[in-house]
Amino acid sequence: MKKWLIAGAACLSLAFIHTNGVSAASNIVNPKETYTYDRMTKDIKELASEYPDLIHYKSIGKTPYGREQWAVSLGNGESTVFFNGSHHAREWLTSTLNMYMIEQYAKAYESGSKFEGYDVRTILSESTIWFVPMVNPDGVTLQQYGLSAFPQLVWTNLIKMNDGSRNFKRWKANAQGIDLNRQYPALWSGIKNPAKAPHWMNYKGTKPLQSSENQNMVKFTYDINPEIAVSYHTAGHILYWNFNTKPSNLARDKKLANTFTAITGYSQVKPVPNPSGGGYTDWFITTFGRPAFTPEIGIKEGETNLSVSVFDSEWKLNKKIGLWIADEGYRLWLQKNQNKQTVVEFRKEITISELKQLFNSNNFISGTVGTIRPQTLTATAKSGNWYKVKTDKGEKWLYDKNAVVSEPAAEPTVPTGDPVDVDLTLTLGAETEVYSEPTAKEAKATITLTEVHAIQKWGNWYKINTPIGDLWIYQSPSK
Repeated sequence: MKKWLIAGAACLSLAFIHTNGVSAASNIVNPKETYTYDRMTKDIKELASEYPDLIHYKSIGKTPYGREQWAVSLGNGESTVFFNGSHHAREWLTSTLNMYMIEQYAKAYESGSKFEGYDVRTILSESTIWFVPMVNPDGVTLQQYGLSAFPQLVWTNLIKMNDGSRNFKRWKANAQGIDLNRQYPALWSGIKNPAKAPHWMNYKGTKPLQSSENQNMVKFTYDINPEIAVSYHTAGHILYWNFNTKPSNLARDKKLANTFTAITGYSQVKPVPNPSGGGYTDWFITTFGRPAFTPEIGIKEGETNLSVSVFDSEWKLNKKIGLWIADEGYRLWLQKNQNKQTVVEFRKEITISELKQLFNSNNFISGTVGTIRPQTLTATAKSGNWYKVKTDKGEKWLYDKNAVVSEPAAEPTVPTGDPVDVDLTLTLGAETEVYSEPTAKEAKATITLTEVHAIQKWGNWYKINTPIGDLWIYQSPSK
């Protein structure tokens, strides 16, 4: 039996109920174990394989001991924000947090579900979130494995930098004894209380960007040009947000810091007149004039790493930070780029392959006006990956980087001569407009079906049987 869908003033669609929550499958990233460089590398590759259209990765350079500094992107938007972790070796739980964030957001995107109230598909279409989950893989490996993970010929020097101890659980520096978060060119010469020589903590090096790890981070930051940066550290439940911030940016950054505090409960560190610099966010704020945050997760448990047992509570506090930052970054990006988004006339047909949101304008914050299911649409304008399309709600905008563009079908023409009786079965597309007469200016309804029975043909017009009477449809010659 044929099933018909007839709509009057607007096209109606059927909704199919299905289970669409976050996948119950086990996680790739395991936050309940010591998170090593090798495990992280394996997880990055598995996540990229699991979500090939959403997650990508690359090396931004090698450490002195040949380990890759991996960067991972999540999303496909033009706006970018940046998260990183483990500048300090013993703070590797921040790497776990970075990686767990990537996977949980990807799961929500894949399922089409919201995450803590955020529309993940929209946010990861407007923005790309970049991560360098482990800035200091050599240092992390030394802190976790000790001397056994390094060539024996360097053991003596490593022990010397560790004040004669073979226990490296307190280690913060890279494997050259340089503190990577005191290496950036932001008031570097005035860093307070520096170690005098390579050391397990607080040695700032002989010059800014001496280490290859820091050089790689600076180059990569310029490459991705993020609107906001977040550098995770441990510990203290505190938030750094101001480093000689320009007066013109104070209100903007303070507002964001207040929201960060409201979400996490982390206390803001009060700005001081002569701060000790050299940190990543110190450099980012003074170089780019954009917001940057250094949250310190967990409560200090002595001179060592946080226990994995605290991950659940820290994840609860931080789990929506990435999506919130990405959305705020898009808004900052849009302020700078909205006038540069050229809208051009575009008389084409586009075919969308998944449910899409409709917007009032060619940006994600212009307000949604519903959704539209997979189909072929007439587009009248284009702006990047935005298309202005004809819908039953009028002309609206949708975003689709994968839309299939084709030439529009021939415009219906009024036939000459007389209709001819036929007995035909026609196969139709997803939606077809039906008319009372070929001369009618507006369609009477829209039908959604696969086949119809035609009883008359008049040029490229066919009279077909429908439950509301015999009506006319137009079929272009190409069909």
